[in-house]
Amino acid sequence: MSEVSHNYEKEVQEIIDIMEDKKAQDIKVYDMRGKSPFFDYSILCTGSSSRNIEAIATDIKKSLENVKNVEGLEEANWVLIDAGDLVISVFSKDARDYYRLDDFYNGVNEENEETE
Repeated sequence: MSEVSHNYEKEVQEIIDIMEDKKAQDIKVYDMRGKSPFFDYSILCTGSSSRNIEAIATDIKKSLENVKNVEGLEEANWVLIDAGDLVISVFSKDARDYYRLDDFYNGVNEENEETE
């Protein structure tokens, strides 16, 4: 169903599954192990509406044991979940286009990807 089919750790795969179950779009996982001293994975997705974004973020938050902070849930435009080794961003399409985090992470996974 999704292009995200690598062999990730169980917790990362659970987040991907929640995103897919909630119909999140454009799911991307950036493997930051050895590249960032702050976290191991950054997971991004786009929700179809503020209600959808809130539902995705709420379910992810419930599934994680180590949530340190959640920002943006009230506005549901860009919800950022800090779960220690995982940083999860659930965007509206406009916010994702505006903040362009995918551009920031561009090239991070290149040595791990073979083909699309």
